[in-house]
Amino acid sequence: MDGTDWTIHNHANVFSRTGLDIGARFFIEHLPSNLEGEIVDLGCGNGVVGLTLLEKNPLTSVVFVDESPMAVASSRLNVETNMPEALDRCEFMINNALSGVEPFRFNAVLCNPPFHQKHALTDNIAWEMFHHARRCLKVNGELYIVANRHLDYFHKLKKIFGNCTTVATNNKFVVLKAVKARRLR
Repeated sequence: MDGTDWTIHNHANVFSRTGLDIGARFFIEHLPSNLEGEIVDLGCGNGVVGLTLLEKNPLTSVVFVDESPMAVASSRLNVETNMPEALDRCEFMINNALSGVEPFRFNAVLCNPPFHQKHALTDNIAWEMFHHARRCLKVNGELYIVANRHLDYFHKLKKIFGNCTTVATNNKFVVLKAVKARRLR
């Protein structure tokens, strides 16, 4: 990966298997460096977002979550290869969008949500991820996402969380932050 001496491994069928996709690259450039506590890399793929988070935030532990066993295995291998000293700050979970995970557990969730399912463009998966993230965040917990600008996730997150701010933007992507301000009823 650019700017590091990391060797990134990708098992078969893991998103962006041939290299870091430009959305993830933009996200990594704008990850916060002041996070603490338990953080989720939701839809972790090969784990580069979580790996970067571990490096930038030494007071965090990262839960790598993906529905794909191959993605979770890639994440584990990349931590083992590049930051073995951080393994005790990691958990690896095969799960569909945090379903069944206890509420109010996490300090932050980071996500690069897919916007297609097979060959159809859809935001159904992203909606599910956002709702589960809100449920699993502690009060004042933060959701950070990266997305193509045209998807208009700003308004979707504002509807779910009651707030949303733009962290960074360029001509193609936007990094957004939403904060869980109160408990669910």
